This record gives sequence, C-alpha cells and structure tokens, in this order.
Amino acid sequence: MTGVLVLRDGSRFEGRLFGAPTSIVGELVFNTSVVGYQEIATDPSYHRQIVVLTTPEIGNYGTSIDAQESQLAHAAGLVIRHMSPHALHRTSRQNLSDYLASIGVPCIAELDTRALTQRIRDQGPTTAWIGSSLVPESEIFAHIEAEPPMTGANLVPDVSTPKAITHGKGSMRVVLLDFGIKANTIRCLVERGCQVIQVPWNTSYDAICAHQPNGILLSNGPGDPDAVPRVRETVQELMDSFPTFGICLGFQIMALALGARTYKLPFGHRGGNHPVKDLATGKVVITSQNHGFAVDADSLPTTVSASHISLFDRSLEGFVLKDKPSFGVQFHPEAAPGPRDCANLFDEFVRLMGEASA
Repeated sequence: MTGVLVLRDGSRFEGRLFGAPTSIVGELVFNTSVVGYQEIATDPSYHRQIVVLTTPEIGNYGTSIDAQESQLAHAAGLVIRHMSPHALHRTSRQNLSDYLASIGVPCIAELDTRALTQRIRDQGPTTAWIGSSLVPESEIFAHIEAEPPMTGANLVPDVSTPKAITHGKGSMRVVLLDFGIKANTIRCLVERGCQVIQVPWNTSYDAICAHQPNGILLSNGPGDPDAVPRVRETVQELMDSFPTFGICLGFQIMALALGARTYKLPFGHRGGNHPVKDLATGKVVITSQNHGFAVDADSLPTTVSASHISLFDRSLEGFVLKDKPSFGVQFHPEAAPGPRDCANLFDEFVRLMGEASA
C-alpha cells in the first residue's frame, strides 16, 4: 500500500507501508545502529517516537523471541530505506513486516532516509505522521497539532510495570525502579547472581525498603526526566541508604535528585556506535545510546565527579558520588542492540553491593 510520512512543517515523503495497517503520530528521531531493529521497536525508551533507521537494508535477518526488549511494542513507527524480502537467519521465526503487524507498529519504506536523517540533525526532532496517502491533509495535521511536545512529557507511567515482579534467585537482592526497563538489563543482573525485584516507578521509599535490597537500579525510560513527579525525592532517600546505579533516564533522575539540571539535546544520541571516554582511565569505549535529554555537567554538586564524556559533543555520559557507593551512566551498558564494551559496570555495581553488605 502507498503511504506517506508527513512532517509538522508540511513536508511529505511517499513510500510503501509495511507492518501494522494503521496511522500513527510521534516525534521523529533517527538511530544509527547497523543491527537491532527488533530491539529498537520494543525498547520502552522509544515510546511515542517514530524512528528513522539509517542502515539502508532492514529486516534481512528476520525476528526472534530472544531479541524482544519488552513484550509490547513501544516505538510508534519505523522509517526505513528498504524492507528486505528475505529473513535469512537460523533463529528467525517471522519476517519483520509480519512481526511489526503482530505488535501493532506501522512502517514506511522506500524513502530517502539519508535526507531525513540530515534534516533531523540540522533542524532537530519534529512531530510526524505515518499512514495511508488517501487520508485527507486536514485530518493528518489535526493529529500532528494534537500531539504534545516531548519536553514536559511524563511518559514513565505508560511503560512501567503495574506491579512488583521478581526475576532470578541470586544472593544479591536488587530493587529495580522501573521507568521503562529493557529485558537485557534484567538478564545482565540475574547472570551475575542477583535477584531482581522490578517495582512500579512511583513505589515509595518505605515499600522499597520492605524488600530489604542490597542495591537499587534506576532504569532507562522515555520522556522528559524533569517531568517525572515526586520520584527525585524517593531517589534521594535511596542513594542515602543503598548502593545505587542509574542508567539513561535513571541517570538523569539521579542527577535531578542530586540538585543538577537536565536539558534537551539538539537531536539526541541514538545508536550503537557512540564513542565515550572514561575520565578515570582515559580509555575510549563504544557505547549503545538512546536519549533525547542530557545532564548539565556544570550543574553537578561538588559531591559528584564526572566519570564519562561523549566524544561526539562533550556532553556528560556518567558520574560517581564521592561520598556514597553510587554511580550512573547516560549510555546503555546492557547494549541490546550495540557493543558490550561497558558490561563490566554491572560487575562494579555487584561489587559495591557486596562491600556495603559485608
């Protein structure tokens, strides 16, 4: 079916529709990962976003159960150059178009994704609409105008678990404050001998303490960190009591709890090829990233030291607390998709929990 991608400024891009036969609206962003389209479609951090995939050939290795980062679709839609007609991989169970249809995600293909990516890079993310070319323009723009901006959007309640869930049976008990967790983060902790108790985003300090945790993990998630209500007070109490590890949105909320500020990046960091420098060792690691907001390094209190910086734009990528066994990173050490250069940060978290519990 012929479809269109329409931007807020009226620009139209014609292509072919795949996946779910529905129209959607969302913030248009781009991701530079070479692989991982299934993980991207199911990553809660992409909630309410349309993702332009810069790799031109998409779908060539199909889809599998193991590649899902959640049980639900979260990306509003995908924009690609070419949908592969083949799914050539031993683990593949379904081609990408059929998989997207099964989880309710529309996709538009045969567009100039390079031109779209350059536009987002130069002008920033914009609201966009995907659907049939037969839909009247007035109806399309009514949807676009009704879509609220990402700045000021609290999307965490849409993606957090509604009730506590326990994973694994390890000796270290981690309470995971769920702002939109990816499945691989839980796997990384369980593989290291942790029992993970996943709790709703607004769980109180007392309710968390009732689980008798050895440590706290603040997860990734979508939206504006400054718009998530009441959580920073809880996080502040948690950091005073337990080793705490923040990832992506969890890192940003951790910073807000410490009195720092956050801001929206010009076009965000999304991809599996972002170089980050470890300031303690001088080592450069390649990281997986997915965020539209960042922490203002100049606003950090004196009790916090910057630990990592982006070599793309020098933005803050990590910090450590000088007086507490807690730290956070802006990138994704669990990857999925992306390189696993930073998986050792989970080992560091386990080490800090062990020392605190000794």
